[in-house]
Amino acid sequence: MSQIIQVPNICEFMNRHLMDVFETMLSMKAVPAAYAAMPHTEERVTGSVAFAGDHINGAVYLHLTTPFANQVAAAMLGLSPEDLGEAEVNDVVGEVTNMLTGGLKSWLCDSGAECAVSTPAIIRGSAFVIEPTPGVEREWLVFNCDRNRIAVEIHVKVC
Repeated sequence: MSQIIQVPNICEFMNRHLMDVFETMLSMKAVPAAYAAMPHTEERVTGSVAFAGDHINGAVYLHLTTPFANQVAAAMLGLSPEDLGEAEVNDVVGEVTNMLTGGLKSWLCDSGAECAVSTPAIIRGSAFVIEPTPGVEREWLVFNCDRNRIAVEIHVKVC
């Protein structure tokens, strides 16, 4: 690797990148907030995209409450939330997660840590927790957006 990849640098990049993605793709202003995990009892839609390479592996999870996921999907598709079905919301949350992870992949590759990304997956529910495997660092980034909370969970293992 041309430079050492450290988790704080990844978090710094992802803070900026999420704000850019929400502003550019959704015309929404996301502002970093103090850490607070997503309530595990609240119904939510979570997008996940993994990344893997010779020197780094991990995943990005985008957690949105179900009502906010509907609002995000409506903003991206130019529709009202009432006109959306679960499939459209899942597609948009997956695509936004893919944009976030794709930006991270580009940044990692530019830093000398070549990697590839998976296709997005969606998790829906209220009573789930994503636990990192041994040796994986987990970081949380939290944002406020239109009186809603966005949480980005990043799992990283530098090999």
